[in-house]
Amino acid sequence: MNDPRPAFIETDVSLQPYNTFRFDYQAQYFALIETIEQLVQAIAWAKSCTLPVTVLGGGSNLLIQGDVAGLVLLNHIKRLTRLEETLDSALIEFGAGEVWHDSVAWAVEQGLGGIENLALIPGSVGAAPVQNIGAYGVEVKDVIAAIQVLDVADLSLHTLAPEDCAFGYRESRFKHEWRERYVITSVTLRLSKQPLLTLEYGGLKNAVSEGAGIRQVFDAVCEIRRSKLPDPAQLANSGSFFKNPVVDAECYAAIKAKFPNVVAFAQAQQWKLAAGWLNDQAGWKGYRGQGVGVYEKQALVLVNYDCTKADALLALEQSIKDSVQAMFGVELEREPVLLGAASCR
Repeated sequence: MNDPRPAFIETDVSLQPYNTFRFDYQAQYFALIETIEQLVQAIAWAKSCTLPVTVLGGGSNLLIQGDVAGLVLLNHIKRLTRLEETLDSALIEFGAGEVWHDSVAWAVEQGLGGIENLALIPGSVGAAPVQNIGAYGVEVKDVIAAIQVLDVADLSLHTLAPEDCAFGYRESRFKHEWRERYVITSVTLRLSKQPLLTLEYGGLKNAVSEGAGIRQVFDAVCEIRRSKLPDPAQLANSGSFFKNPVVDAECYAAIKAKFPNVVAFAQAQQWKLAAGWLNDQAGWKGYRGQGVGVYEKQALVLVNYDCTKADALLALEQSIKDSVQAMFGVELEREPVLLGAASCR
């Protein structure tokens, strides 16, 4: 016998406000979650009804392509706690529902460094470790001290260490074998009171003056990102749509021979190619058609002008992949997570 449905769980709710592409698909059941108690109650009810559970954060790394069966939870668990401080660092616990950029701004105001390069990345704190967000030479894994999760199987809380999570470039176990097992409730970061600035990427060194601190780096990152990337509130998008492909030295040498100005970064024995540059060379920057397009200032960003469904964007994605493969012999990989009834694509 099914448990009674909690009053805070709604039925047939549009997900358009909860994804930055603004595609309009329905959740069979939906709940805004503000406490761990609500989270436990909602998942327990879904399990009693044998319903699948999907957890959303800021919806900025999401590509919904169909109605979503089961229970969709919007994680709004808020928390900001100083757990421990030394002369050099501070351990800060952020609730999974906190806005990532607001958390970065707060840390900078407190004089705590380590995440200033990650300013203006859209989404929630809870989504940050899932994707191992990164920008300008910094990844969130560099500062994660612990992650609190709810185990869906037995509704118990656990604390995971960063070494448990198999972090990689835009990768973690939360994207794969832990996707349906754990719900992140908070993330604890070790932030520095004497930060070492990372300025080697994306023109940051030229954007800040000598002797700059974390405030100047934060401001420079915000300025650079605003100049290159559209605000999702003004133009529907999910930020970077493709991962920067990593290729071996032989593949890089072949591309370099044909395209001497290729934009790439050495990474151990491999090379990371700039996906935006690949798309630009293939002629996609500024493309617009069928209600979707490629942002005119950054070919890594796909935008939705006026579509309510994802079909045209998915077709554009495939066309870009095909052209880059034909031109460079490189396969692009989507960064946003695919969700919805047609997710067999």
